[in-house]
Amino acid sequence: MSLPLLIAAAIPVAIIALVIKTWWDRRFLLKNVAAPANASLIWGHEKTEFEDNQGWQWRAWFKECGKAFKIKGAWGHPDILVVGDTVALSHIYAKNTYNYPHSPVFIPLIERLTGRSLIWVEGERAHKKMRAMIAPAFSVENVRKMGGDIYHVANTLSNKLSNDILSNNGSVVVDATELAAPATLDVIGRVALGHDFGAVNGSAEGVKITQSWRAQNQMGQEADGFTAMLVLRLFPWITSLPLEAIKAQGAVAERIREIAKAIVSNGQIEKGGKDLMSILLRANANEDPNKRVDLAQIYDHVVTFIVAGHETTAGVTAFTLWTLATHPEIQNALRDELLAFPGEPTYDDFANLDTFPLLDAVCKENLRMFPASARNEKVAENDDILPLREPIKGADGSWIKSIPVKKGQVIHIPSIGINRDEDVWGDADVFRPSRWLVGRPGCEKYCKPGEQGLKPADEMCGGWAGIFTFSEGPRACVGMRLALFEYKVLIYTLVKHLVFEDTGAKIMTRFGATLAPRVVGQEADGIKLPVKISLA
Repeated sequence: MSLPLLIAAAIPVAIIALVIKTWWDRRFLLKNVAAPANASLIWGHEKTEFEDNQGWQWRAWFKECGKAFKIKGAWGHPDILVVGDTVALSHIYAKNTYNYPHSPVFIPLIERLTGRSLIWVEGERAHKKMRAMIAPAFSVENVRKMGGDIYHVANTLSNKLSNDILSNNGSVVVDATELAAPATLDVIGRVALGHDFGAVNGSAEGVKITQSWRAQNQMGQEADGFTAMLVLRLFPWITSLPLEAIKAQGAVAERIREIAKAIVSNGQIEKGGKDLMSILLRANANEDPNKRVDLAQIYDHVVTFIVAGHETTAGVTAFTLWTLATHPEIQNALRDELLAFPGEPTYDDFANLDTFPLLDAVCKENLRMFPASARNEKVAENDDILPLREPIKGADGSWIKSIPVKKGQVIHIPSIGINRDEDVWGDADVFRPSRWLVGRPGCEKYCKPGEQGLKPADEMCGGWAGIFTFSEGPRACVGMRLALFEYKVLIYTLVKHLVFEDTGAKIMTRFGATLAPRVVGQEADGIKLPVKISLA
């Protein structure tokens, strides 16, 4: 029997078996946890969740069911637990981290896209060992020294845009996502690999990487990508088949490995260098076998930080340029703040919240509104009990203060819904950087009398700055310092020299590999975020 016929024959059998198992599971698992209304017989709530824009759907469900509820899975999959309760999140991410690994469906995908590195690795011992080895590359001391590389790329981008503007009668309309991704790729290439991809200047190598990743992200946002994930959930063995579509997912990672191998074999790594590759190669030469890192693993680390590191920062940078374009009064005030600073700010200048209070607030507000990872999927490895900060009303009318979960329970964590929870943020969909400045010295310069500031810390999630963008606990983003430094340098350099204007395009978001924008009415064009740029 041919493979297509085999799959066709297996599908109805698997669905029948899954429906029987689902019926049995739903008699006992999460039986008293409320679920939203209007589940589809075929898609459950998952198609609605997939089509979410700006976290609206999750927040509507928060209001309907509370900050923890279940949704019906597509194709008869057992109920999925959705968690937005801050105490439950802390329990999952900070207190019982290693009991909640990535969903098995995503592990092969992570491996193909980013290699077997820090995002992929599971298990407490393996993860802690790997993180301890990589973390020194992103220490304060090391990130400080990356400033030269970051400014080089930021100034290259600013100069290129300025020349384009002068060549086009004083203004250009660009896709902010295509502007940001080459810059962040060049930055992470230089600091992780000691290699300049030349993406800002349009090198074939840089364009191939950014466009390939963009295509992967866009594929994940399409209906076919959603359906493909459901098929893989039913038949995970498909990922081991030598199919062209599966091979294509690993193309970017393989190209980066080839570059890393060439750099090592040609002896291009600086002795005593501070880039990630240099630090890892010194670990490769360690005489202690428990601390030695083999070359294959080193290449995967580099792949992870180039692929994941460039796209996440690129996304929030693009959204920031757009929010500033749509809020010219905030952009003008920010430019005044930046121009008032003498010289070129250092890492410590940006880390000091009093040096650039508005820049810090603008960055935090965009990180809140547009988290790169809009939704995470976890699976309970062992039975557990999730405590809740806010009791939820059960299906039988009783109040539930904790939720028992069974081994194998799938859990969705809607980061964008958490970051835009109206109970915490009030006007959660409003771009209002001043919320981060209320109560601070000098806030009257940017804040209106009586303006609402932040909630007390114990009412916010335990992530960085009370938002869930960088996750929390032992698996929080190891490169956060670099990401924030790079992000602020890019915004500082671009806003100081250029003016960003609204094109009138209405924007929606979709989540694939990362959160990405589309223009309403032009959804078929895929990822797109137009802004008009002129000289300051």
